[in-house]
Amino acid sequence: MHEQPLTVRRATDTDVSLLARFGFALGQLHVGFDGERFAVPPGGEGAYAAFFRAELQRPEVVLLIAEAGPQPVGYAFVRMEPMSLVELRCAGAWLHDIYVDPQARSGGIGRRLLEAAKEEALALGSSSLMLSASSQNVAARKLFERAGLRPTMVEMRIELGA
Repeated sequence: MHEQPLTVRRATDTDVSLLARFGFALGQLHVGFDGERFAVPPGGEGAYAAFFRAELQRPEVVLLIAEAGPQPVGYAFVRMEPMSLVELRCAGAWLHDIYVDPQARSGGIGRRLLEAAKEEALALGSSSLMLSASSQNVAARKLFERAGLRPTMVEMRIELGA
């Protein structure tokens, strides 16, 4: 079987339903990792569509679509974030989402999306790219470490109440 050429491009308004489908799938994946920590918004894909429609209008946001030939297979969401005294970090680009369709994983798509996200972070004027990864998402964490990202913080949680 001949592999389709992989391209990564900026998303447009016509990609909102695709972004919503992928975003909702990413949210559900995380809920599967830890339903007490992660949540998807009420409204499912519709909520994601409204969110991404608004994000596409922001100059500090880049949404990327990965395509194997004509088939969309993943996306990434990069946004410049201001300095945060609460999070003890400088202003910089944050890779909020990176997702590859399960049918297309292990083919280098995540790596290509990550490389494109790094390029977009530079284009946005950032000298760094940060992200969070679920502690249970071992494959993603390995991808990020192979790409040169290093752990800087460990998030911890306890459920309170009866």
